[in-house]
Amino acid sequence: MKAVLESIPVADALTLRVLDLTLDAFSGPLHAHPLLELTWIERGAGLRFVGDSVEPFAEGDLVLVAPGAAHTWWSSGEQPRPVKARVMQLRPTSLLTALPEWRASIDALLQEPASAWRLHGELAGFVKAGLLHLAQAQGLEQLGVALALLGRIARARPGEERTPIGLQAPRLADAGGLQERRVDALLGWVRAHLDRDITVAEASQQLHVSPLAFSRTFKRLVGKTFTDYVNDLRIAEAMLMLRGTDLAITAVAGACGFPTLSNFNAQFRRRAGMSPREYRKAGTRPSCAPVKAGQGPTPGA
Repeated sequence: MKAVLESIPVADALTLRVLDLTLDAFSGPLHAHPLLELTWIERGAGLRFVGDSVEPFAEGDLVLVAPGAAHTWWSSGEQPRPVKARVMQLRPTSLLTALPEWRASIDALLQEPASAWRLHGELAGFVKAGLLHLAQAQGLEQLGVALALLGRIARARPGEERTPIGLQAPRLADAGGLQERRVDALLGWVRAHLDRDITVAEASQQLHVSPLAFSRTFKRLVGKTFTDYVNDLRIAEAMLMLRGTDLAITAVAGACGFPTLSNFNAQFRRRAGMSPREYRKAGTRPSCAPVKAGQGPTPGA
């Protein structure tokens, strides 16, 4: 019950890969790979899954994902036009990681207990401009730009310019023991049934394992309990609906599987640091909305 450990044959021969993606929707499987990945969502909105974190995202979402961290972006609803993303993937080769400059900055960042970092403020503007420049550069010039971007991210002020996400999930080191029944299939099933009660027993049946084995494996792989993760997903979906629709708050609560408005308000405030009504009134951008069980607003959000 693990994420797909992605093989990247092109990147096997290259230190750097730069992608300019235009898709009908973001719908890839939850996956992990040994590369540093910087993703800028130029157009589109939905849910971002990284490690144990599930958060809404919108245009402008900018995230650096650590090697081995499970991640994916999923579009929400029908897309009126194709979605777009710019992606930079860097392989931390032995030659790069042996450099004193790498160890003093980028390696220090990667040692932080996070699956990824959301970039914002002045840093986000700098990185987006750099990604545009990457598309025009080639060879060593392109690699130099990529390293400069990572160096700037590494020395950014935590909280003010970069916010860690996915704090409890382990990073996948290798493909040993991967099962064909993947977490992304389970997440798709959960998302399709958010409007009703979802039990551990039902979820374990989707993967054909016992409830006890399911609970242990899910906590070990994701970093939190299945119930907490489902509630995170419910609140993330609710944020999207509050931001993108005029549905009454009671209707949003019911659509996301909360039996009472009081329970919805409590779970929402626990994760977002404000009530659903306050969130909608503030017009908070989904890409800046933290969804962390037991925590208030993310610093710098």
